[in-house]
Amino acid sequence: MKYYLKSLLATLLICLPFVNFAQSRADIIKEVQKLMTENYIFIDTAEATNEHLTHLMEIDFFKSIDDPQTFAKMLTTEMQKITHDKHLNIAPPRQQRAAAPTTDFITRHLNNLERFRNGGFGKIELLEGNIGYVSLEGFRREDIPKVDAVMNYFSTADAMIIDLRENGGGNSLGQYWSSYFLEDNIAVSGLYERRTDNYSELKTVAVKGKKRLNIPLFILTSHFTFSAAEAFAYDLQCRNRAFVIGETTGGGAHPVEFMALPEGYSVIMPYARSINPISKTNWEGIGVQPNLLTASDRTFETAKLRAREAAKMYREGPFLNLKDILLKDQISQTAAVEVERIITLLIARNHLEDFMVVDLGYFYLDNDQINATLAIFKANTNIFPESPNAHDSYAESLAKHGQNDDALKHFKKAVSLAEAQKDHDVNSFRKNLVAFKASLNQ
Repeated sequence: MKYYLKSLLATLLICLPFVNFAQSRADIIKEVQKLMTENYIFIDTAEATNEHLTHLMEIDFFKSIDDPQTFAKMLTTEMQKITHDKHLNIAPPRQQRAAAPTTDFITRHLNNLERFRNGGFGKIELLEGNIGYVSLEGFRREDIPKVDAVMNYFSTADAMIIDLRENGGGNSLGQYWSSYFLEDNIAVSGLYERRTDNYSELKTVAVKGKKRLNIPLFILTSHFTFSAAEAFAYDLQCRNRAFVIGETTGGGAHPVEFMALPEGYSVIMPYARSINPISKTNWEGIGVQPNLLTASDRTFETAKLRAREAAKMYREGPFLNLKDILLKDQISQTAAVEVERIITLLIARNHLEDFMVVDLGYFYLDNDQINATLAIFKANTNIFPESPNAHDSYAESLAKHGQNDDALKHFKKAVSLAEAQKDHDVNSFRKNLVAFKASLNQ
């Protein structure tokens, strides 16, 4: 009897860890079921998943699993069989932190500094054809100031390529990126949360740099592109603001929260449904469909060719339209308004500076195309009303056209502004006024 009791005790001691682990697995699954019922975006799917998990427990499906990582992976696989939701995952307990390396703190800090500074940013460069290129390997909220810096660097680019082929997602950095390409307060995405029965919208915000509302924009994708990176591509594509080139993306549209489970496990729980304001749906399970589907190894070269053509049109188109108007013998009031609109646009794009507008006007004046000159210089005074040079140049063209009363008014305006601003050319403007008055008395 004594030997029997010892053997029984030994058997119990050996089996006890397996009994405890089996009990902990049951506790984990029950908590997962509770959280699914309370939080998962689709209640019918949550209930079907919970029924599947109950069945697995009844048949001791996880009985032979004694490794936390394997258990978490298998539990995730079984849940995704029902939900088909790539965001829904079980995370195992964090492994015990490794012993601190023997390298001193300063050396370790310097070794990690470059990685920290890069964040989710990969290559940033200006490509041939004046095309801005940036690869984003992740979305981190901490990188918002870097977005401003990158957009400032590309402030004179004529097209942009944003490469998301190695981007597995992250947080809401994409909302800020989108704000550079759309007007303020534009709804780029919506979220419906079942547990609160609440719908909210994510809108564009004010940015610290210069918005690029019309610049040709190309976004590159791959099968790896996922989650927040997909949202960025999808939302701009839906508003016809970006041309997507590459492969169909991973197909994860549901925002998530990390929720604690027993024994140090956690569940990555999709708690809301993305709803695009334009499409009224999302890319869950199907991925973002590119405007131009290409193999991964051809995506970049294809995008460069497209971007180069678009940049050329973006850069040259307004100049060609302006030229067509200015070459006409007569320029109507409507055409003069269009001249001002185009010049304003070119200045906003940094394709023209104020002194270049003056040079353009004098080119037509020197070639005796007075109507074109008047249209350019009048537009210049409207765009730069506080510029003495703008008024002086317009006055000269008016005088040559015989519109003396208006010419005198603008010569005087040039002198008045120059004196108030202590302009270094004030004496030149005064001489022009005196000379014009003298010509009237001849």
